[in-house]
Amino acid sequence: MLKFKDFLKEEKDALGHGSDAGEGAKLKHITHPEDRPLMHGHAGFEHAHGALNQAHEHMKTGTSNSNLSMKYDGSPSIVYGHHPENGKFFVATKGAFNKNPKLNYTAKDIQANHGHAPGLVDKLNSALKHLPKVAPKKGVYQGDLMHSGGRKGDITHDAKKGTASFTPNTITYTAHGDEAKKAAASKVGVVTHTQYHGATLTSMSAHHDVNHADFKDHPDVHQKSASHDTSKVDYPKKAQDDFTSNMKAAKDIHDTHGSKMYSAIHPSHRGDTGHLASYINSTVRDKSTPSVKGFQSHLTAEHEKKAQKLKSNAGQEKHRTEGGSQVAHVEKNKAHYNNLLNMHNHMAAAKNTLVKHLETHEGGLEHHIDGKPSKPEGFVVHHTDSYGSSQPNKLVNRAEFANANLTKVRKPKEE
Repeated sequence: MLKFKDFLKEEKDALGHGSDAGEGAKLKHITHPEDRPLMHGHAGFEHAHGALNQAHEHMKTGTSNSNLSMKYDGSPSIVYGHHPENGKFFVATKGAFNKNPKLNYTAKDIQANHGHAPGLVDKLNSALKHLPKVAPKKGVYQGDLMHSGGRKGDITHDAKKGTASFTPNTITYTAHGDEAKKAAASKVGVVTHTQYHGATLTSMSAHHDVNHADFKDHPDVHQKSASHDTSKVDYPKKAQDDFTSNMKAAKDIHDTHGSKMYSAIHPSHRGDTGHLASYINSTVRDKSTPSVKGFQSHLTAEHEKKAQKLKSNAGQEKHRTEGGSQVAHVEKNKAHYNNLLNMHNHMAAAKNTLVKHLETHEGGLEHHIDGKPSKPEGFVVHHTDSYGSSQPNKLVNRAEFANANLTKVRKPKEE
């Protein structure tokens, strides 16, 4: 049986603590803080607890810096800048960090790498043509593409109302006044939120503190900072008390049951791609509250889905037997799973309190989903934990935006 100290080391390693690997950390995925304990146990809780409290304190002080930023619903996420080894300007999707990176120095490169997705080709061509007009002469950056002149109808400009609207993904953004004029007159719009440091592309590490003063201004590029000004956020004492109460309840469960609770979780249920992670996403889709019974039903359904993909009775039975075994494991450790999910619910409630009040300031843009008023996609808090690991955590109203994003009818993929 896995000893708790060994389990704790395993979970720390999963979060990237103490890693001396040569390859730097890249921004490819941002985790919901309340999910971290389900995925990474004790270390996951410690990071999530610290991140949520950091956002809470940030809001209380009413400051504006890159430690707490707004999450923009752009598409695609682009990596761009001057290659650290050859000095040439390039644009790329997250494929910049593949084992065989897809870097685009020319329009010909874009066609060769992404010709199967015409919409993406248009966007990347606009980025390649116009971003060098504002980008520093050195450095690699990452951001969200919000609109581009290469796509017909990409921006709807109403000069009489003084508005400009664009829909890069799920959310439609509407700018007003001077901001609308800048967006409508530009050829491309981008929110740059990450800067990379390192001598080679593979060794570069992501950092959220982008020095926007290094960027030039140009009418062809509509730029926005992701930093969120919490001095404009309404965060009353009642909300602060609600946050503190839920965080205390979560920590009480962690302190009382943690050593046995985390080690009782089945190995296939943990991790970024474990069954607990997929189950939580399923509850976002159907708007249910996570529970032990719900998780057991999810396990049965997932293994039945795998069984149905096979033709042989033996293969089908193997998956059904494994599903039954995992359901039995949950039943045997029902108290531990119940504590874990209760802790998750308290952390989610605490996070939702933060999000509700962060949303009282929308960063100067209106937000709509399918023509109905909505809130921003969410926010990101960057936290460095006691192990020295600095990671982003997304603060999202999963009942609203994440549900809309997971259940929407997808357009043909551009990437």
